[in-house]
Amino acid sequence: MSSEQPDDLSDRIAKALEEREAKADAKRRKQASDDVSVSAGAYALRFGIEFVASVFVGGFLGFWIDKFAGTHPWGLLVMGMFGLAAGIRAVIRAYHELNARAQKLSPGPAKAPDDGTNDA
Repeated sequence: MSSEQPDDLSDRIAKALEEREAKADAKRRKQASDDVSVSAGAYALRFGIEFVASVFVGGFLGFWIDKFAGTHPWGLLVMGMFGLAAGIRAVIRAYHELNARAQKLSPGPAKAPDDGTNDA
């Protein structure tokens, strides 16, 4: 009886490991398919909307400052530049967020097999 028990235990462990790996692979595929479902056009639209909205808000605030402070065209120019800078910053931030998500999902670079030559 004791001679059969380790084989049975090792078989159960191997089966449990295979099931665990299969579940993990299925979960990774589902997450990847969820992230892939967002097209490049959707990201481009997001970048464009964030940029245009920032420039518009900056320009609107500048126009409002000009109207009430009587500093026509300086408020619009200065706040328009701030809006432009904020728009560029928003696009860069969104790009870094997208890039970090892509790196998290990718398996990473393939590692070359070690042939024992220690070539660097």
